Amino acid sequence: MAKSVNQKRLTQIKASTWAAFQGTFAAVLGLGVAILHSIDSIARVADSTDSVLQGMAFGLATGIVSIVVLPLVYFAIGWVVGYVQAWAFNVILGAAGGISVELTDE
Repeated sequence: MAKSVNQKRLTQIKASTWAAFQGTFAAVLGLGVAILHSIDSIARVADSTDSVLQGMAFGLATGIVSIVVLPLVYFAIGWVVGYVQAWAFNVILGAAGGISVELTDE
C-alpha cells in the first residue's frame, strides 16, 4: 500500500494543552530535584546527630515534604510559563500565517 503525504498548516495551538505539557515536564524535573534534595537532607541531618536512625528519620521527614511540594511548585511555574509561550506562539503564528507541516499516512 502506498503512503500518502498530506500538507497541513498549523495556525494555532491550544494554550491550555501546551501549558499542561510544560507543567508536567517541569514537575518531572522538580521530582528529580526533590529526590536529590531528600538524599542530601537525610545525609546532612544524619551526620549532625548522634543517632543515625534519629537523623535519618528527621532528614526523611523534610525530604518527603520536598518530594510532595517541589513537583507541585515546579508544575505551577511550568504551567504559567507554558501558557505564556503558547500565547506568544499563537500571536506569531497568526502574524506569519502558520507553519506548514507534512503528515504521512501509514
